[in-house]
Amino acid sequence: MDDGTPGHIGPAGNRRRVGAGGTRFLAGFESTYLPLHGQDVLEISGDGAQVPAVLHRLRSAGADLVRYPLRWHRIEQAEGHFDWTSTDAELALLRELGFDPVVDLVHHTSYPAWLSDGFRDRRFGPAYVRYAAAVAARYPWLQHYTLFNEPFATLFLAGHEALWPPYDHGMDGFVRLLRNVLPALAEAASIWSGELPGARHVWVDTCEHHAGTAGAPARYAALANDRRHIVLDLAMHHDLDESRPFLGGVLRAGAADLLQLPPLRIDVLGLDYYAHSEWWYDEAGGHAPSPHPLGFAAVAQQYGDRYGLPMMLTETNLRGLPPDRASWLRHMLEQYDQAAARGVDLRGFCWFPVLDSCDWDSLLARPAGRRDPVGILGPEPGGLLARNTFTAAWEAAVAGAGARALPAYRFQAPCDAQLAGFLPLMKHWPWQDPPADETIPPLSVSGKEPIMTNTQVADLVVFSHLRWDWVWQRPQHLVTRFAKKLEPARTWFVEEPVPGDVAGPVLRRQDCGAVTRVWLEIPRHPGQPAAPGFGAPGAEAYGALVRDLLAGLHRPVRPTAFLFTPMAFDAAMTLDPGLLCYDVMDDLAAFAHAPEGLRLRQRRLLAEADIVFAGGRTLYRSVLEHRNHGCHLFPSGVDGAHYARSRQLRAAGGQRAAKVAGYVGVIDERLDLELVAGLASALPDWTIQMVGPVAKIDPAGLPRAANIEYPGMAAYAELPAVMAGFDVALMPFALNEATRSISPTKTLEYLAAGLPVVSTPVADVVAGYPGIVHFAADAPGFARACLEAAQQPLLERDRKSAELRARHDWDAIAAAMLALMDTAATAAGAQDGQEETA
Repeated sequence: MDDGTPGHIGPAGNRRRVGAGGTRFLAGFESTYLPLHGQDVLEISGDGAQVPAVLHRLRSAGADLVRYPLRWHRIEQAEGHFDWTSTDAELALLRELGFDPVVDLVHHTSYPAWLSDGFRDRRFGPAYVRYAAAVAARYPWLQHYTLFNEPFATLFLAGHEALWPPYDHGMDGFVRLLRNVLPALAEAASIWSGELPGARHVWVDTCEHHAGTAGAPARYAALANDRRHIVLDLAMHHDLDESRPFLGGVLRAGAADLLQLPPLRIDVLGLDYYAHSEWWYDEAGGHAPSPHPLGFAAVAQQYGDRYGLPMMLTETNLRGLPPDRASWLRHMLEQYDQAAARGVDLRGFCWFPVLDSCDWDSLLARPAGRRDPVGILGPEPGGLLARNTFTAAWEAAVAGAGARALPAYRFQAPCDAQLAGFLPLMKHWPWQDPPADETIPPLSVSGKEPIMTNTQVADLVVFSHLRWDWVWQRPQHLVTRFAKKLEPARTWFVEEPVPGDVAGPVLRRQDCGAVTRVWLEIPRHPGQPAAPGFGAPGAEAYGALVRDLLAGLHRPVRPTAFLFTPMAFDAAMTLDPGLLCYDVMDDLAAFAHAPEGLRLRQRRLLAEADIVFAGGRTLYRSVLEHRNHGCHLFPSGVDGAHYARSRQLRAAGGQRAAKVAGYVGVIDERLDLELVAGLASALPDWTIQMVGPVAKIDPAGLPRAANIEYPGMAAYAELPAVMAGFDVALMPFALNEATRSISPTKTLEYLAAGLPVVSTPVADVVAGYPGIVHFAADAPGFARACLEAAQQPLLERDRKSAELRARHDWDAIAAAMLALMDTAATAAGAQDGQEETA
């Protein structure tokens, strides 16, 4: 489709400057956004301010084509409101310098933070189309564009592998993202084709090849070779044969409607090829880089033969020292020329990115600012724009030097081992030693010396959204028992920050028996919520302060981190935990005033945790949607001996004149307050006692009547006496999103106290207590159930619930969870040992 028109990616001879053999060189910038952390790569590295100077440098070197990211996450920070200020200035500078930008509308997860469910968010499609149309309308002079960078790799990592938001997994997760993104991509492509008919759509994705030994490894390689083409084939309506191994699975998982999408116009196919783009499989598993690679020339020919499109090498690099990168540049230019000599239609070569990227060592899981030494320019002793051996090689190539004119430096560790399979493709090279000032001797570690281990028992650091001295719930029950079992290791209970009259963050602690309570006091300011949360401004250093506290007390390194809230994920990871545990006690994202980013952090935590516990059946099913290993169901339990005193007190109190229906717990948005008001009206000769603190709702909105009492919060030690004053126990939960997954601890506590229970039909209570709990959905039904329950014989109720109460004992639950944690810790330690000796 290329006619060689000036300004377009065309064959040798157009007006653009090209290197040897007609190669046109591109530059590129990396700016992937990390939605979980609210920063992109240029912001994390701190290099964003240097981009204008870098562009001048590139232009003076002769580069005039650049892959340039449009940062949607900054352009549309508020839904429906576009701020073009920075983008206008950046693109104006590119035009002024004479660059031809290939604009990149979405680079991996670079979408606005308000799309809280990422590529699975129901708002993604309309929002993306609106954004894409706005870009086309605002910049009609653009000559090249990429609507979505690496759609296969991005959606596969985010939807199948649970490595990126929204952390979906498996074929079903992959198809969910495909069905949400591809229709929007097709619509955006149609808009751009109509608005900018002369511009070229550069479709960019990974350039892969898979091979393996005979048998199961080879069969998996064949599946992976089919998988690599799936998104492009669906977009182009190419070779949609349902007998294909991976495509067939995609269609069976619900993607058949994608076959009805209009084919996208694609003018140039961009290939992103790295050493790790080729995989080899054998009985030991998968290996990348492959020990038996075909090389870029052969793999590019496969893509060219399949699609018949003009192509570009849109990304390659090597993580290594400057001489290593110079040699990889020579190799890739040589492969590029070989492909062209075979008739492969290649139109451009891009070393990506210009500036060092960062944090790809964790696949962007954490914004640690760890630089990837891959750029043309990087932080050298002379500054960001200082030249090095690789800069000189790249500039020479852009100026016209062929591959043979570039240096052939011997690879240094670890590149020498990683690229061993590629060396046969370079056997004809005139190898030379790298420059002495760019050589780093590898560290020598004797294999005869044992790996040193810390024999101290790891401390347990618990992160909780609930305060230790508040309502006694699942965290307190478990942690008190963990602490006793783990002694002499220490147990730390880390709470959410609290506002205080301090100039800066101050870490506080209080010994509470075997548990040390820890909290961060942060400066108070107007408009600050009473419970700021782990992600609050001023609390960024929370994890580091806890780490320093433990180090100052000479506690063992790499403690066990146990999280009740995903919002503490970043703080917990600062401790470099030896074991990461997550107890899913509630669907916190469904609660009122849930913090921004909670759901994304939850998916990340589910993906990274070594072991996950769920506090109820519904929660357990939701966990299994995201992972199918290391998950364990442990519904909340009861301390039967503690509540037995309630029976004794009730018997000693004798018969009361008026009946009391009582509730114990937090009074918040999860309660059906209209039902409570209606119950009081329907039973005017009963007293309705609502015992507990009011949270997240206005106390002025509580129902008021002569027979409704609000005694306030009662301490855990007082609860048996409180319940001794009840005739019927209440669980008047609203049936809404916040209660969809709850598994109330109080059910067993009421039963242990000898009380009949009346509840709305909450799913886990219905499933767990058939024939034991009385259910009703409205006030009249609740009133009838209370009257009936009050007449139920205690012996009958005890007979039905005895087995449940015995099975769900807190001591037994805590012991079983600790045993599983111990097994998981052993496995995690073994894995760490393998990584250290690898």
